[in-house]
Amino acid sequence: MFYSNLRHTTKNGTLTTKSGKQKKAPTAKNGFHYITRTAHFAHHKQNEKVEFVLSGNMPQWAEKHPSKFWASADQHEIERGRTSSAFTVALPNGLTAYQRKDLALELIQKIAGENGLPFTCAIHTHKSEIDGVEQPHLHLMISERSVTYDDFPRPPEQFFKQYRPKNPENGGAKKLTADVLGFGKNYIEHMRELSENLINKHLSEHAPTKKIMIEGVEIEVPSFFNRLSNNEYNRKFGTKLEDVPQIPRWKLHSSD
Repeated sequence: MFYSNLRHTTKNGTLTTKSGKQKKAPTAKNGFHYITRTAHFAHHKQNEKVEFVLSGNMPQWAEKHPSKFWASADQHEIERGRTSSAFTVALPNGLTAYQRKDLALELIQKIAGENGLPFTCAIHTHKSEIDGVEQPHLHLMISERSVTYDDFPRPPEQFFKQYRPKNPENGGAKKLTADVLGFGKNYIEHMRELSENLINKHLSEHAPTKKIMIEGVEIEVPSFFNRLSNNEYNRKFGTKLEDVPQIPRWKLHSSD
């Protein structure tokens, strides 16, 4: 199943609960600890493996302490400015842990590496509560502030200030937003398409087919991901795919 999601954190952001109350939104530093399973998230889930953790493209003052970068984003980013963007994508369980790492590194290079965007990533895997199948997925946090757009070293209190094109040495690091990169509102679709293409590339190299059971009969089928929903796929290819009925989460742990 193809799954991807993109969320953003902002400085002093708020969320509205189901009851209509306002509360503080998660911070970039909290997101860092969540995906790396550190600090208060060190024992967040049982029976979960953290296969891989990596931070990169950090300014010099955060190279050895990436948590300092995300904490500084929360502290020094301009008011209501975006402090991080978190992309989550499901990875094939038909690949080995090493092969999934290789796939993740190529995806990260395309999203963050080519533009010098600071990032922290982690691959988590745990077994499905329904069928016990491993569900690996990649968490990728990025900052829009490029460390390679120019060559000016900036301390934390300056790095997150407003960029000054006429006097870049006096302003913060340049933000390479979706609009600046030319994607605009299509950025999430670009990320989904990029993920689909790279996943299928690695599947074709390492696991081109998979075995499934249909009415008790095991058959071998091509192994690939498709980002289209069932309705989109049906319109494009004239098929009649139906959504799989979903079990309410509360029922997974109920007596019935």
